[in-house]
Amino acid sequence: MKILILMLSSLISLTALPQQGVDEFLKLVEQNNKELLAARKLAEAEKSGFQTGLTPDNPTIEYGHFPGNHDAMGTKTTYGISQSFDFPTVYSAKKKLADSQSQLSELEYQLFRRDKLLEAKLKFYDYAFLLQKKEEYQDRLEHSNRLYQSYQTNFDRGNTSILDLNKAKIQNLKIKSSYQLVLQEIESASQELELLAGVPLQQANAVQLSAPNLPPLPEVLEEVRAKQPELHYFTQTQKVADLNIKLARQNWLPNLQLTYEGEKVPEGTYRGLRAGIAIPLWKDKNTVQHAQALALFEESRYQSRITSIMNETTKRYQQAATYANIRREYQKTLEASANVNFLDKALKLGHISVIEYFNELAFYYETRDAFLEIEKNYYQFMARLWAFQL
Repeated sequence: MKILILMLSSLISLTALPQQGVDEFLKLVEQNNKELLAARKLAEAEKSGFQTGLTPDNPTIEYGHFPGNHDAMGTKTTYGISQSFDFPTVYSAKKKLADSQSQLSELEYQLFRRDKLLEAKLKFYDYAFLLQKKEEYQDRLEHSNRLYQSYQTNFDRGNTSILDLNKAKIQNLKIKSSYQLVLQEIESASQELELLAGVPLQQANAVQLSAPNLPPLPEVLEEVRAKQPELHYFTQTQKVADLNIKLARQNWLPNLQLTYEGEKVPEGTYRGLRAGIAIPLWKDKNTVQHAQALALFEESRYQSRITSIMNETTKRYQQAATYANIRREYQKTLEASANVNFLDKALKLGHISVIEYFNELAFYYETRDAFLEIEKNYYQFMARLWAFQL
């Protein structure tokens, strides 16, 4: 009874692989993927780190006890508390820089998230089309089994030759082997999806896919320029670089120090304030020039990435458009070409020979396989094209 309960609980704990579509699977990945969860924690840790060092240094407390070298001198006691400050405007500059760096850390996480979700989406399409391939091969195997049994029966009755029987047997073996290989690929793909999802998954029999649309290229480029997270990231790096320049300039302002001191001697006690200024003559030399050079680099990198991203988007768009056209041509060809039922009737009526039948059947299957591969490639190219929306 305990074993049965454990088995049932393990089945209940499995998450069904979403059959509604890729979006449901991506939600699982975003919620449970171990790398994404770790990246989120890292981003939060970095944000916390950027908020340190924004306040003045800790105060210093001093105490001194100095006995004289003979009794007549008595003992001198000193004490004091001192606090050093950066120039007041430095703290404002540090705070703005820290906030900007926190935003940059968040954008770094968003880029990692996009890449991980794109990886998951591409793997999901691999899995989805393997399921379609499995369904296709199941139909082929059932047809091949019936055909082989029919030839075996006719051979036993002396109505067909051993050559024709062997052709049916070889074709049946090929299809059976292909079907078994597809099952292995599905198992492997399912494990990859489970790793990405971060939770155990039950294999699905089928998943729903909807063919994405391909709008005009100018619309795609405009949306990429407005929403591409990588461009937002490089824009933010420029802001960080500019704020670094402002902070470097602020650091040339003098530091301040305020001290309250007291000194007690046998004759009496002295108390008072002492103020000082630290003049930055050498410590921060060339920091402004360094920050300016980094800002120029970030600006150049931003302009370079804009050009590169636009070119990459155009290239992906053209690839997706090419596959869309090929996909439509294959659909038209398959709709107009001879299918399995047509070939069966032609063979039964004696319009084609056995050799012609198996050749035509193999050609039809190859065309169907090519169409499935093109269909998968089209979906994956579209996924890469619209990755910035993830």
